Order: sequence, then C-alpha cells, then structure tokens
Amino acid sequence: MDLAISAFAARQHGLVTLAQLHAAGLSDSAVKKRVDRGALRRRARGVYSLGPLSRQGELLAAVLAAGPGALLSHWAAAELHGLIKWRASFIDVVVPRKRQSSPGTRYRRATIHWRDRTDRDDIPVTSVARLLVDLTDVVRVPHEITAVIHQAAYNGAYSLLATQDARQRANGRRHVALLDEAIALYEAGSAGTRSRGEIHALALLDAQGLPRPIVNTTFLGEEVDFHWPHLKLIVELDGPPHTRPPSRRSDAERDELFRNAGYELIRVPEPEDVATRIGCALSSDRRGLP
Repeated sequence: MDLAISAFAARQHGLVTLAQLHAAGLSDSAVKKRVDRGALRRRARGVYSLGPLSRQGELLAAVLAAGPGALLSHWAAAELHGLIKWRASFIDVVVPRKRQSSPGTRYRRATIHWRDRTDRDDIPVTSVARLLVDLTDVVRVPHEITAVIHQAAYNGAYSLLATQDARQRANGRRHVALLDEAIALYEAGSAGTRSRGEIHALALLDAQGLPRPIVNTTFLGEEVDFHWPHLKLIVELDGPPHTRPPSRRSDAERDELFRNAGYELIRVPEPEDVATRIGCALSSDRRGLP
C-alpha cells in the first residue's frame, strides 16, 4: 500500500489524490488517520502530499483539485513556462466546469481546445499561444503581454501563427484586442515592461490620453526605457542606482549620443513623472499629439 502511494507521489511532485489513495486500498477513515498523525498533508480538496512541497507541487495541487481537464493558466502558467521571473500572486486554473475558488487559487470556467493543452514538468498547462490570449483578462497595458512574447521568443516558444490561431478562437473576450497591440509592439522592437514602475507609468499615459511609447527598445545601440520615434523623444525612468558616479558618467555619454541624433532625452525618478513630463514636452514645443 505504501509503495503504491509513493509511486503516485513520485510522478506528481509529491502529491497524491484521494481517488489514488482509494485505489491504493485506503478507506476515508484510513486517510483521516494518516492526516491526523502527519503522514499525509492536505493541500487542496481531495489532494494530499507526503511531505513539503516544491513550487511545482503547489501549482500541480491546484490543477489536481480542479479535476479532469483542468489546466494551469494566466500568470501561473507564465511562471511555469519560464516566461516571467517573479512568482504569480494567484494560481489560476481554467476548468471545463464551474468550480468554487479557494484561497490563493482562482478557477476560471472556459472552453479549452485541444490545441490549447500542453504540459510542462508533468503539470497540465495552457499552451504559450493560449496563455497570451488569457493574459488579456488580467493585464493593465499591452506592454505586459509584449514582455511575455519577448521572453517566449527568446526561449524559442513563440509562434505568431499559433498565437493568431488561439486569438481567432477567443472571439467574444472583452479585451482580446490587447493581444493585437502587444504583438504590434513586439514587432516594432519593444521588449515590453520589466517593472511595476513601467506598468504604472504606461497606465497613467493611457489615462491621460497621451501617446504610447515603444518600451525597452534598442536605439543607436543603446536600450532605452520609453521611446517615441515620431516625437524624437526618449524618457528614462531612473532609479537610485543612477545617482552613483559611474552611472552618472554613463548616462551623460548616452544623453550626448541621443542629442547629437536630434533627440530630446528626459530623465525622471518616479513613474508619475513620465506622464507629467510628456504632457509638458508636447505642449511646450508645439509638436502636438500624433
């Protein structure tokens, strides 16, 4: 019996489901006794572990608790695919039937096409193409999706055709047009956002009706934070490291490079300053909105 349970757990990042415990020969009362003495740890409804869990175990527990057909999705899927460097705040799971969410986990009922399914590290998860569509449910600005596309392309996991196919099957979603914008930004050279400060700055630009820049793109051999080519304008969001002497010297050299190319470069310390300075620059030099 213990060997059978261990075999299940070995294939599932240390996890075993109640159905598998029954298949190994344990009754509900026997399961409860093992939980009471610490031999099993309840991780989700109908899901147990034999000991501490890895992050993959936490993600898989949410999927197993959702039942057959469930897939890890949204930012949790991006984390599993290795497309973001931070841990997802919520574990999102798309499910074929309505299920009640639990603390830290959100179940989202959705139609799941067979082309949307894959697995990574033995965890059922949405494909990268379906992930990009799903992110339109939760992002604030398209540049967030552009960042995921950029990393997926770097990993060799991005396919424009597959993404367009998944996008066509997403008709009816309220914000799916964000994906179209994200793809256009990527093809224009943007690497997308890399910090919450950049996301906040872009949201403020949108709120004030100011033109969107290309974000984290290469210009004259240098990477810049915000670039408005049609305005010949660059804005750098500088944090505390830029106050150090080596950084100041490097920044001065970059500033001169851009000025010689006929560009104006503005440096700001806070995300809120980006929209303020852009608004002032547009009104003061009479360039106007495009």
